[in-house]
Amino acid sequence: MTLNIDKNSRKIAFMTTSMGWGGLEMNVLKIAKSLSQLDYNITLITQERSPIHIRGKDSFSEVIILLKTRKYFEFGLALRISKSLRNKGIKTLIVFDNNDLDVIAWAKNLFFKGLKVIYQQQMQIGINKRDFIHDFRFKTINYWITPLQYLKKEVLEKTNFHADKIKVIPLCTQTSRYVDRKYSKLQARQVLNICPKAPLLGIIGRITRKKGQLFLLEALVELKKRGIEMELLIFGSATINDQESKNYYELILQFVKKNEIENIVHFVEHQEDVTVFYNAIDVFALASHSETFGMVTVEAMLSKLPIIATKSGGTSEILGYGNYGLLYEYENHVEFCQSVSWLFGNKIEIDKMSCHAQEVAIKNYKLEIEVEEIDKLIRTLMLEG
Repeated sequence: MTLNIDKNSRKIAFMTTSMGWGGLEMNVLKIAKSLSQLDYNITLITQERSPIHIRGKDSFSEVIILLKTRKYFEFGLALRISKSLRNKGIKTLIVFDNNDLDVIAWAKNLFFKGLKVIYQQQMQIGINKRDFIHDFRFKTINYWITPLQYLKKEVLEKTNFHADKIKVIPLCTQTSRYVDRKYSKLQARQVLNICPKAPLLGIIGRITRKKGQLFLLEALVELKKRGIEMELLIFGSATINDQESKNYYELILQFVKKNEIENIVHFVEHQEDVTVFYNAIDVFALASHSETFGMVTVEAMLSKLPIIATKSGGTSEILGYGNYGLLYEYENHVEFCQSVSWLFGNKIEIDKMSCHAQEVAIKNYKLEIEVEEIDKLIRTLMLEG
C-alpha cells in the first residue's frame, strides 16, 4: 500500500543536542540528506556550534538553537521546542540521542500532545529501565527504531515498551563507496605514506581505551614471538579536549617505543575519506569492548576484507555469528592470535567468507533500505493525523 502525503505537508524535525562528531551524528546527517531528496522539509533542533549544526547547513531548511544546561527537567526548553514546532507546523519529530528523550517527554506531555515522535536507537539499553521515569519518557515514543534483533530483544527485556511499536531497521551506508574501490592497495598506501613489508592489519576509530588499540599492539608483539609477521595501521585520532583519550594515546606510544616496534606500527590521523583505510589494509580488526552496531564492521564487509572482531555487542549479529568473519572473546590474546594463524592457513576459506560477507552487506545495508523504511514510518504517522 502506498502512503501518500502532500509535498507541502512534509515538514519534520530532527533532534540531537550532541556536541560530538561520530557515528551517531554522521548517520543523522546521512539520513537528512536522503530524506531531503524525497522532498522532506527538515528542521534541525540542536545546540549552537554543535558539529552537526556546522556541517549540516545544506541539509536542513531551518535550525532551532537550544542552550541545554541539564540532562533532565528542562521545562523551559520543552516549552520553547513545542512553541517552535507548532509555529512551523511540524508535528513529526525524530530523536536520535537518548539524552534528548527527557526534554521531549515533557514537551509532548505538557505542551504539545499532538506531537508524533520516532526514536532511532543507537546505543545499548544498559541497565534495567522498567521504572516510572523511563516509562514516562518511553510512552512519548510512537515508533522505536532499533538497528538489530539483539537490540530489540534487549528493549523488550529491559523496558516496558510495546513490541509492535519497535521496528528493526539497520543503520546503512552508501554501499558503492566501499564496493567500488577508489584506490588500489598500492595507491592507498601511497596516499597514507606507508610501505608495509608484511600483511597489514588495520583498526579504525577514535583512540580510546574502549576501542582496544593497545590490545592489538600487545597481540602484535605476541604474534611476532610466534614467528607470525604482521604490521598494524592505527587509523584515527585521540578525542580533542579528552584527557583520558590523550593519556591512552601516550600509553600506546610508550608501548610501541618500549617494545621497539616502531617499524611495524603505522599511525594515520582520522580523515574524511575512510575508504583509503579499507583499501590499504589486508585484514580488518575490531577490538572494541562492545559496539552497539559497528558501522565499521559493515564497511569492512563491503570492502571484502577478512575480519577478526570481538564477540560482543552487535558485532556478532552483523557477522552472522562467525559466518562472515572470525570472532574472539574481548581482550583474549590467545583466541585473537589463533584467529590470525587460522586466517593465514586457510586462504581459500577466508576468501569465500569475505566474498559472502560482501554479498550480505550489499543486500542488507544499502542506505536506500534505511531511508525507505524511515520514510514509511513518517508517512504512517502523518496520515494518522
